[in-house]
Amino acid sequence: MTEVEAAPSDQDLAEQLRPLVNDILDRFNQEHISPAGAGMVILALIHRLMEVLEGAPEARRYFILTLINLVNSFLTEENKVKTGKEE
Repeated sequence: MTEVEAAPSDQDLAEQLRPLVNDILDRFNQEHISPAGAGMVILALIHRLMEVLEGAPEARRYFILTLINLVNSFLTEENKVKTGKEE
């Protein structure tokens, strides 16, 4: 992996990655991996990616910010559901 390349749009990236994600999820199902186990696999992959991106600080920053935004969006939605409040 190298520095941030000409990044495809989020929609293009989602379409490109969807088959791979579906294959991974199918494999988890075949191996009877629990959701917690799947989460640990994903965390291990994130850890490895962070190591790979050590030499590409801009790409690493972009990945970290994207991950933080994803988690923040999830937590915001969870909070809305739990409190029944819309912002």
